[in-house]
Amino acid sequence: MRIENLVLLVEDDAPLKRSLEKFLNQAGYAYESCSTAREALTLAEKLRHDVVIVEYHLPDSNGTSLLEKLKLHAPKAAAIVLSEYDFQAVATDLNRARIEFYLKKPFDLVDLETALSSACVKAGRPAQDEDWNGADSRGVLASTSTEGNLGNGNSTASS
Repeated sequence: MRIENLVLLVEDDAPLKRSLEKFLNQAGYAYESCSTAREALTLAEKLRHDVVIVEYHLPDSNGTSLLEKLKLHAPKAAAIVLSEYDFQAVATDLNRARIEFYLKKPFDLVDLETALSSACVKAGRPAQDEDWNGADSRGVLASTSTEGNLGNGNSTASS
């Protein structure tokens, strides 16, 4: 299990949020989740997160602006941004906020696991070398996509 890595998930789309929570649970990550920037900041005051997964477009903030504030609480936390926008459309914001990973929706669970593992290493707390034993990785998030997974694997890692 990866209980030493604490993940903060900030996603306002309820079905996707539930699916990502299920994935994090099955993958063995300790996590907290919320739907708004305000809730995320409240959670960050209580605990120091190793990895933050945040939606780019939140109802009360821009995801990169939120990440800049969260970095004040946890400066070594690695960030993964999720968005429907093409990378080029948000690249300036991502670079300004020093975002390590970007996943374009819809994305593949394999890409999410790769980004999470790399983010844990970047945060200085590597994930243990253990499979998360998801019997059908494409079925875990089936409710969010007609393809039976999170999508076509369009993802971009940035440093």
